[in-house]
Amino acid sequence: MKEFLRSILKNKKPLLWGAAFVAVGLLLLGGNLISLVHNKIETHKLTRQNELLDKEYEELLHTQEQLEQQDPALLEKIARTKYNLAKPGEIEIRFPAP
Repeated sequence: MKEFLRSILKNKKPLLWGAAFVAVGLLLLGGNLISLVHNKIETHKLTRQNELLDKEYEELLHTQEQLEQQDPALLEKIARTKYNLAKPGEIEIRFPAP
């Protein structure tokens, strides 16, 4: 093993060519590799965001169908939460937000 290392150190020219070849390869391909990893991560994020948006879209379609059918429970929920309405005779108690 020691003889092998000594022979490499004596013949520095192949070692320098190898190091130069590796350096050029990293310069040419290093940026592309980083871009590839970045694009893969970004694709994963966008896929997850797309799935969440699809789910939200389906929920909105379901709500739209219920509103078109004039579902009394949904209409009451919207009236109470969004418009702070109460039924006649009910006492509304509001608590300050923390």
